[in-house]
Amino acid sequence: MKKIALLSVLTSALLIAGGGYLEDVEPITPMIKEVSNDTSTIPMSVAYIGGVQKGEGDNVDWEVFQGFEFSFACLLSDSVRSQLQITTYDQNDIAMLQISANPHYIFNVTEKISLGSGPHLGLARVEIGTEDDIVFTYGLGASARMDITEHFFVGAEARYEWSTDATFGGVDDDFNNAKVFGKIGYSF
Repeated sequence: MKKIALLSVLTSALLIAGGGYLEDVEPITPMIKEVSNDTSTIPMSVAYIGGVQKGEGDNVDWEVFQGFEFSFACLLSDSVRSQLQITTYDQNDIAMLQISANPHYIFNVTEKISLGSGPHLGLARVEIGTEDDIVFTYGLGASARMDITEHFFVGAEARYEWSTDATFGGVDDDFNNAKVFGKIGYSF
């Protein structure tokens, strides 16, 4: 079942990344925003992110996590925003450092508000006591963003992540979780 879900997420990512590319652009020329001083640039931003995550199970509470995000417009399509995130979580004797890629297909609601959705792929180093393991994470998410000024923005995101199993004390367990978080950032 996990292999089918992973294959579905990867296929979705490839379809989203190619959205509109072949129709509007020559295959060897990526869509790069032209700036008035005759140089090329890719729209980028950085953001602080913070929120809560909840693992599976009845006895599991929402716990706080935080991190940073670096995002940029996809080279192949103006409709895709690629988000690279690094987050940390340290609660109840479990520490996690996660690095993930989250390309989102963007729908502009107004000039300042956009919505997005897309897959999530990542790696997490999970530490319990003196033991640690690396797990692969994958999932789906949705986001909203509002530009406050030309450079500053706020946003929110919700995501569900599945993970491969980690082994601690001879026991295999996954770290599937739901995340809800906000972000405040600066666009270049």
